[in-house]
Amino acid sequence: MQKYRLANYLSPRFFYRILKQTMGKTRRFMFTMGCLLIILYYLSSYVRGQVHVEPQDRIDCYPDHDKSFSKESCSNRNCLFDEKSNDNGIPRCFYAPNYGYKLQKNQPKQTHNGLRFELKRNTAVQSPYQDPIENVILDVQYYTNDILHFKLYDADKPRYEVPIPLSPSSGKAQSPQYEFKESSNLSLDNIFSFVIKRRSTSENLFDTSLGGLVLNNQFLQIVTRLQSSNVYGFGENNHDTLKHNLQYTSWGIFARDQGTNWMNNTNHYGQHPFYLVMEQQKNTGLPSGNMHGVLLLNSNAMDYSFTPTPSLTMRTIGGILDFYVFMGPQPEAVIQQYTWLVGRSILPPYWSLGFQLSRWDYSNLTHMKNIVKRNLDKGIPLDVQYADIDYMDAEKDFTVDPINYKGLKEYFNELRAMGMHTIVILDPGVIDEPNYQPTVTGKNQNVFVKWENGTDMKGSCWPGDVYFPDFFLDRTKIWWEKLITDFRNVNLTFDGLWIDMNEPALFETNDPVPWNWADTGSNYTLKCPYSQYDDPPYRTKSIYRFEKENERPRRLSDRTLCMAARQGELNEQGKSKYRHYDVHSLYGWSQTKPTFDIMQKVTGKRSLVLPRSTFIGSGQWSGHWLGDNEATWHEMKRSLIGMIEFNWFGIPFNGADICGFDKTPTEEMCIRWMQVGAFYPFSRNHNIWKTEDQDPAHWSDMAVDIMVKALKIRYLLLPYYYTLFYKAHTQGSTVIRPLFHEYPQDRITTDIFLQFLIGPCIMIAPVTDNNTREIDVYIPSSHWYDFHTGKRINMIQQWAKTQAPLDTIPIFLRGGYIIPTQEFANNTVYSRQKPFGLIIVLNSEGNAEGDLFYDDGDSIGTVQKRQYYYAQFKWSKTEMKLAINVVENNYQNMNHLILDSLTIYGLDDTPASFVIDGRQNVTNIHMKRNTQILELIDLNMKMTINHTLAWSGSRVDPVDSVSDAIKNPEYRADCHPDLDADANKCRARGCEWDQTAQTAQTNSSPCYVPKSKGGYELIGQESTKQYGIHYKLKRLSTKPAHKVPIQRMQNYRLHNHLQKQQLIAPVETLIDTKQSEFSLFGNDIDNLRLEMTTSGTDMIRLKITDLDHERYEVPVPIVWRPDPTTSHVARQKIKFRLTHTQYKQAGIQIVRTDTNAILFDTSFFAEGFIYDDKYLQFMTTIPSRNIYGMGENTHPTFQHVLNSGVRYGIFARDQPPLGNNENLYGTHPFYMVVENDGNAFGVLIFNSNAQDYKFNQFEQDQSMLTYRTIGGILDIFFFAGPTPEDVIQQYQHVIGNPYMPPYWALGFHLCRYGYNTLENMQAAVNRTISKNIPLDVVYGDIDYFYEQLDFTWDSIRFKNLPEYVDTLHTQGMKFITILDPAIDSEAKNYSTYTRGQEKDIWIKWPKDKNAQFNETGNRNMLGYVWPIGRTVFPDYFSPAAISWWKSEILNYHQKLKFDALWIDMNEPANFDTNKIKPWNWPYSEPWNLHCPIDDEWDNPPYKPVIMGDRISDKTLCMIAEQTNSSHIFRHYDVHNLYGWSQIMATLPAVRALDNKRSIIISRSTFPTSGKAAGHWLGDNAAAWSHVKYNLIGLLEFNLFGIPYVGADICGFEGNTTEQLCQRWMQLGAFNPFFRNHNGINYPDQDPGIFSPPVVESNRKAVETRYTLIPYLYSLFHHVHISGGTVIRSMVHEFSKDSQCWSLDEQFLWGSYLLIAPVVYENHTEKVVYFPGLNSTERWYDYYLGKEMYQRTDTTTSALTVQADYDYLPLYIRGGAIIPHQKSAINTVHSRLQPMYLKIALDKQQKANGDLFWDDGESIDTYESTNYSYFLFHYDSNRLTLEPRTFKYTNFTFKLDDIHVYGLSQIPQRITLNNQDISTSQWNYEQNIKTLHIQKLQLDMSKTQEIVILN
Repeated sequence: MQKYRLANYLSPRFFYRILKQTMGKTRRFMFTMGCLLIILYYLSSYVRGQVHVEPQDRIDCYPDHDKSFSKESCSNRNCLFDEKSNDNGIPRCFYAPNYGYKLQKNQPKQTHNGLRFELKRNTAVQSPYQDPIENVILDVQYYTNDILHFKLYDADKPRYEVPIPLSPSSGKAQSPQYEFKESSNLSLDNIFSFVIKRRSTSENLFDTSLGGLVLNNQFLQIVTRLQSSNVYGFGENNHDTLKHNLQYTSWGIFARDQGTNWMNNTNHYGQHPFYLVMEQQKNTGLPSGNMHGVLLLNSNAMDYSFTPTPSLTMRTIGGILDFYVFMGPQPEAVIQQYTWLVGRSILPPYWSLGFQLSRWDYSNLTHMKNIVKRNLDKGIPLDVQYADIDYMDAEKDFTVDPINYKGLKEYFNELRAMGMHTIVILDPGVIDEPNYQPTVTGKNQNVFVKWENGTDMKGSCWPGDVYFPDFFLDRTKIWWEKLITDFRNVNLTFDGLWIDMNEPALFETNDPVPWNWADTGSNYTLKCPYSQYDDPPYRTKSIYRFEKENERPRRLSDRTLCMAARQGELNEQGKSKYRHYDVHSLYGWSQTKPTFDIMQKVTGKRSLVLPRSTFIGSGQWSGHWLGDNEATWHEMKRSLIGMIEFNWFGIPFNGADICGFDKTPTEEMCIRWMQVGAFYPFSRNHNIWKTEDQDPAHWSDMAVDIMVKALKIRYLLLPYYYTLFYKAHTQGSTVIRPLFHEYPQDRITTDIFLQFLIGPCIMIAPVTDNNTREIDVYIPSSHWYDFHTGKRINMIQQWAKTQAPLDTIPIFLRGGYIIPTQEFANNTVYSRQKPFGLIIVLNSEGNAEGDLFYDDGDSIGTVQKRQYYYAQFKWSKTEMKLAINVVENNYQNMNHLILDSLTIYGLDDTPASFVIDGRQNVTNIHMKRNTQILELIDLNMKMTINHTLAWSGSRVDPVDSVSDAIKNPEYRADCHPDLDADANKCRARGCEWDQTAQTAQTNSSPCYVPKSKGGYELIGQESTKQYGIHYKLKRLSTKPAHKVPIQRMQNYRLHNHLQKQQLIAPVETLIDTKQSEFSLFGNDIDNLRLEMTTSGTDMIRLKITDLDHERYEVPVPIVWRPDPTTSHVARQKIKFRLTHTQYKQAGIQIVRTDTNAILFDTSFFAEGFIYDDKYLQFMTTIPSRNIYGMGENTHPTFQHVLNSGVRYGIFARDQPPLGNNENLYGTHPFYMVVENDGNAFGVLIFNSNAQDYKFNQFEQDQSMLTYRTIGGILDIFFFAGPTPEDVIQQYQHVIGNPYMPPYWALGFHLCRYGYNTLENMQAAVNRTISKNIPLDVVYGDIDYFYEQLDFTWDSIRFKNLPEYVDTLHTQGMKFITILDPAIDSEAKNYSTYTRGQEKDIWIKWPKDKNAQFNETGNRNMLGYVWPIGRTVFPDYFSPAAISWWKSEILNYHQKLKFDALWIDMNEPANFDTNKIKPWNWPYSEPWNLHCPIDDEWDNPPYKPVIMGDRISDKTLCMIAEQTNSSHIFRHYDVHNLYGWSQIMATLPAVRALDNKRSIIISRSTFPTSGKAAGHWLGDNAAAWSHVKYNLIGLLEFNLFGIPYVGADICGFEGNTTEQLCQRWMQLGAFNPFFRNHNGINYPDQDPGIFSPPVVESNRKAVETRYTLIPYLYSLFHHVHISGGTVIRSMVHEFSKDSQCWSLDEQFLWGSYLLIAPVVYENHTEKVVYFPGLNSTERWYDYYLGKEMYQRTDTTTSALTVQADYDYLPLYIRGGAIIPHQKSAINTVHSRLQPMYLKIALDKQQKANGDLFWDDGESIDTYESTNYSYFLFHYDSNRLTLEPRTFKYTNFTFKLDDIHVYGLSQIPQRITLNNQDISTSQWNYEQNIKTLHIQKLQLDMSKTQEIVILN
């Protein structure tokens, strides 16, 4: 009330009180009245100019403002003016809030089915226009339960109302969905308003409380608040988006000859003032699922405007305000209610659904014939041929050019004989020519539109001077009928009429000459006298919009008839009933029905009328084409909007001119337009005169083939289209609909228009951009299938990267539906004689339903006469049958047609048999080639009777080896993977020898396993256990009688090539084996158990073990919760399947259930499945070539190279990465695959023995894996994804989520091996800090130990180290010490060893094979590493060792207050095992650890491809024993677990130091290590190649579940360079583990030691890292609680973008921060790939906020950016809110600094982010809820900061700054919690669209809201 407080004094009640008090006091009366007049003057002036109305509540009083707009012109309209307002759409001139009407007394009155309100204008405020309507009646009619009707009209005199027929009200509504509520605002002179509510939700749907109700003679306005911003409809306009932009936008509505490509924001041919609103939930703002529609039944010129409030203003300049509100609530129900009222759409003739061909200016009949012929010759189906105005004689209606089109009638008859139909054009204007009979008879019969004086009004059009028939006259309809009838009977036989130019369109009305005067010879134009009709006080946006492009003021009559013209029958006063002013937009409507009636009469058929101008209800007689478009990609997009809107308007038979009407398309454009046009309901290729042909056959043969492919799909689907049109005709449904019609609660669908639905179940996602071969398609729900391949799109409410090669339009089918089809023919006459088919698309329950309507396709009234066929189809998984139920069977020709095929999508398993009606077996069943679509053909089922198709069982077809698997040597199973194969030894194993196979190119073995041998046979299902299913497998081959042992030489120190020379094969003669004999090493296990279990919907475990004997299994605890066998788990994402070959060998398949993609398949290589005691092997196909993971190895690229022939070993080894195929420190037999459709899956081979693997290419863009291990079992886990992040989260569900590092561990770490003195350590630290480079952690490497002994420090070189560590702590830094596992057994007084020896905790020799007993007298296995004495190795499996280790750590911590541990050398590393002596042995007498050479453990029959001559090189002997007190393990089996076991022993110790979280950095890791430790990438080198290895290691270890990972920055080995270190520091700043470390005897490389420019560059890199630690810490929080990755490859985040599959020189933090380091020497440019650039994604320069754009001359998303040596390219992805904190010298200090946000807006101007915050070091803060969690959300220019959880309160920082990137509109005001933020606190950079708000000092403990007002 306060904002209107002064205005209240203008109330008549106020003046009445004053007068009453003064009337009795005559002396003072005149004086008082004079004062009152003065007060009234000033107050009225105040109201006009000074009352404050909030900008969002203003109603524009001057929407037509032009250059003359001013405060004075605003005042002339009696409105308020805001001099301070900037012109950003917010009205400066606006209505007073108390303008409007008041309710009269004793109101409302009840009527028989509603209410009546009598209203009177509030005269306290003057009217903006002349002739206000003082007394108004508001009638409210409860029309039906679903429709509310209300209208406002003059109470004193009648006014024009729209004369169209509507379905009458059914009487009083009994259960209305709506409520009508009125109110009067006491603070605003009792101004009347009303609200229409949805009864079920109480939501306001129509709310006039904003005011602005104006009713004048020629200006009527009403304003309503909108329930949501999801507003659609209104037409006919050119909209660039389906959903309206509400940012102060407006459009005009008035029928006009205005091409869709002629300017923007224009009104077009028809008038459809009908809009729809998708409602939203009050609290969340998300769509509620409800929809309502509103019709303003008014035919005058009008416009409509939106504001962001949101509100809608509707203005019209005549008639009355007559509204209908349609309650829905479903979107389809709204349209059904609307079309019930205005008239259901036509049922088009069947032939009109075929492809149609047209052009303006064939020029002559010969050219038309040639075009038709070439299209038919090239296989283009063609149903309709058109003739445009060039067929006429001088463009005159009802004539045929006697020269150029001689013989047209006969040619049309020829086409008809071929099964085609013809349509000709007619314009309404007839030429003023003395002997032209249509005009002569028209004048005689008085049929033309008149002037006021009764004379015929004449204008100019195509033929010259023309008259326009008045179709409101009955005599005109008779005249029109005769002309058409005679013309068709005599001149030209046609099947339909195309009625154009019926807005009506005239040339250059009010201008000097028509544009075509030279062609016609007439320069006459219609000149309209100035009048209230042609020049009304308000012209509407439909007129004044065109003044921008024109010199003179535009008039209502421009390009049409004069508005003062008279039409219609005579009224009581002898005047024509209507003014053209009122009925102009009804001209096309008035012509359509008579033309439709005539065509049906003269043809005796349904016929087709195609008008350009339409109005409400036109669809019940016609279709519509979308007008004169242009050959541009933009217009192609707009056509999709128009197509959907006209479905809403009740005219579903519509479409655009394919390939564009105006201008010339490129071939690619026409291909893409033909693809989408093939799915327009009205599908016609048409273009303008004086341009090249663009019919399909005009283009190349390649283009023609593509177009035919699209049209064949259309013709296949015609029965489905026709059934949809039947439903539109009878029920009012849409044929084409937007996605939100079917998914009304999905917010994303409310914005989508570049993909659309045909009915409920076919989704078309056309390519609408040039040179595009991949698009993003939104998948709104589960069970959508690729039409072409049958693959299920395994996404829900996600955007799917979809391949769209030029020959393919992406089409998707929705599960749950049955789609009727009919085979293709070259036109519908012949296609209607073809057999029917059904496309059956199964939903999640395995069910589907559908129906078919069919009649003769041409007769009139078949529905009403029930002369049609209608059947329903139902596929039931539970009933295992397809039921076909014929409901209506009254179309006789159906007796001759059959259902001959079924095409099934989504079958999990192929049934064993199909039977028709219990009698006829279906024999022709097959998978459609290269698809996952099952086809049943040759069914021969009569359409006229009911049928049942039943099925039973399921079958697994034998798997035939693909040709490549048989012929290509690379795909053979190697029979001699060990050394020194020859033909004799090969055959002795039962294998075949092919010397030609081994070439340098293939690296294939000449000895291979024949397809007929090897493998295992399924002999039965052993049992169904409580959890899972067990199968028995039996080995098929027998062991050969002749065994050829390998005799190993005694000198085992020799290298491999010498060993090869000395291997002896004792069998010299040729050996032959029996057909059944085969074995590699002679110890094959005959009987296996295969155990299959599932866990949830997305994980499968296959465990293959020895059926008869127990074998070693990995003793690492994992989480596997198998599903009970009897449980009914929700649909599995993947499933297990057994197959068999023709030789009975069992194969294993893992299949993705939604797409049927085979993820893992041993079937083709069943002979390669070997289960020997010490050699286990399988070979499998992989469905793509995008493979990542497996390690730890040195891979040259992240995506595996498949054609290199390289085999990699996996075996923990003290092995630096050299760039070859080395096996490195850890064991991670896990790989992830990204399929070609973007889905991903993962595989873990849970085995800890030595192993190797090799990936190869395989046929059809697949790959293959050969995997070998030398012990244990095969225990394989499969993770379904489908996204890469899903895969990793599922994997971590098994192995454990990553460890949550302490906050300080995310800071910068400084280390080197070789400080040698404390002073050198201090100097490096001081150099760093003095250069203002932040530093958090200092390390002690083994050089600080005393004689390299754990738990010591050198008291001379590192004197006062404990005190220095304490100093570091006081400065906010941490200290980490190294510990190696090897313990010196010979050092004097070394209590660590002594205590361990007392507990007997060392790794042992076996009792019966102790090679060192004579020198030790015990079983301890001795080795040699860093200490001077020989070492023992703790057995971390032993509980005693774990206890000892923790005790030693805690004891040491009492002396040296280290904060965390770095555990090195834990493979375990032993120097030079098996050599004469270790490399660092200090004594003259050699000594070393030598492992038995004749032992099966240290010399197994197969040595995997691992570094070293023997498996025990550089480590302990494999014969060694370890124990957990209950079980003895061979080191052979658990070697790879040593680092893991040490990690698990160390974690409790480090967390006990100060009861803090701490951190462990381990060199050797195994699956599950990541839940307790981080990892550094080992002893790399100072070389540029190792910068790349750093990148790959980051990506791989994030896959392995160890995201806290990093490399030794600047390189460990070798001398670094300034440039190398500078670039590596930039990359290192984005290693989660950020440490600079180098080796002994190399120069220092700490970041402060270099030249000043490099030091400054290093500081910038580190400071950038520190500002981002809050974001990084939050990422770690997410993966700690939910699993996942911190570092992501581009393919990980954009798996559907094929360009990302191989990218590995840029990466992401989380989803949003893109890091693109320079990894090559001397490069100062970087090529950066931005997925979705300029399409689905936005990317911004991190530092400046400038948006990245691709060049206009390219379609690539890769940009070359400058990257000077001191610059690291960083980018933020749109949609992100990234928390930052100002940097400081370490994290203790940075955690006190202010926070700030960087907000990068996405395409929808939205963004989200979060922040996790705790004390940074306590244990399990999340689990104990001792943390705070903040959510950041930006939407609709509103930023919300919410403390979702606020439990950790011990912080003082504020949120100070906010940077917004990509803000599209200039801010005018910014508010914080509804209070303005000073303009001095914010700055908007318009050139780069960034906003910076500063000095906010926001309390993060409270919800904050910032609103940016534009």
